[in-house]
Amino acid sequence: MKLRKTIGILFIISQIVLIIYAKFVPERFFCWAPFDEHTYLDIDVEVNGKLLTKKEIAKRYRYKSKGWEPRSINNVFSIIRQYESTYGKEDNASVKVKYATNGNEERIWYFNQ
Repeated sequence: MKLRKTIGILFIISQIVLIIYAKFVPERFFCWAPFDEHTYLDIDVEVNGKLLTKKEIAKRYRYKSKGWEPRSINNVFSIIRQYESTYGKEDNASVKVKYATNGNEERIWYFNQ
């Protein structure tokens, strides 16, 4: 019984430590910490001088091009970086993400190859 109690306490402590850790890292892919950020985002992409439509952007990244993101905005940046450094490597794309997290002022993130 003592071993079971010790294992249970260690499990709960490890979960608390992981939640605290998740608060201080930009990406939270494998953490189950509560979603405490709400970000409104709007992605614009230009490929070889042509501005893509919102539908084309959503198809390109397999992710919404405008709307709310309940997780860290860094997850979206990671999706864009990954696509542009692999499949979109030869596309000469310029990406601009306008976003505002938790009602704070709007910021802009750029990705250019």
